[in-house]
Amino acid sequence: MNQVPEAISGLINDLCADDEFRRIQAAFGLGVLGELAVDPLIDLLASPEQELRKRAAWVLGVIGAPALPSLLHMVEGDDIAMRIEAIRVLGVVGEARALTQLLVGLTDRDAHVAARAARALGKIGDPRAYHPLVTAMRHPEPDVRYEACRAIIDLHVPDAVMALRDVAENDTGVTTWGAAVSESALRAIAELDNSLSSPDHGAEFSRASEIVQQAENPDQ
Repeated sequence: MNQVPEAISGLINDLCADDEFRRIQAAFGLGVLGELAVDPLIDLLASPEQELRKRAAWVLGVIGAPALPSLLHMVEGDDIAMRIEAIRVLGVVGEARALTQLLVGLTDRDAHVAARAARALGKIGDPRAYHPLVTAMRHPEPDVRYEACRAIIDLHVPDAVMALRDVAENDTGVTTWGAAVSESALRAIAELDNSLSSPDHGAEFSRASEIVQQAENPDQ
């Protein structure tokens, strides 16, 4: 019984190694172990090394659903940095079960948390996040508005074009890294217009619109 924890410890050490081949092998092994590897990988999300956090996040994304309980618990914690890392991984996992926590994160007082939640919601792509993301386009912080514009593309809701056009015409904000929010909205409009004109995406956009309408009128 002690062989599994020892094996995990060895794989975690290899994931932290400088040798790329050892890291790749370790990531594969930890992904195969699944739930048994979740807690040690969660601990790595607290590492001061960004690259190591990325590796741990990637493996947790591969593990997927078994990592959800720990990640959702982290999102509710007090450590801002850990909450941001957990939200990032939830976007990689792409589970709709994380939707509620990410929507809560979208309203967080910390702009970093809210911006990361917006990005994760885009990766999940659930149309039920449409109205919260439209609301986030009016967030006081430009970073959050920028990420909301980016995220809403992946929800495939045609009505988003009108909301994005309002941002493109009226938002003069600039993010902390120097990007204009209006430019993010214009790019999002261009991508949505291009997708809407593609016959391959017609059914997808129709289905997304149906989900949004059901959310607006739950009794119908």
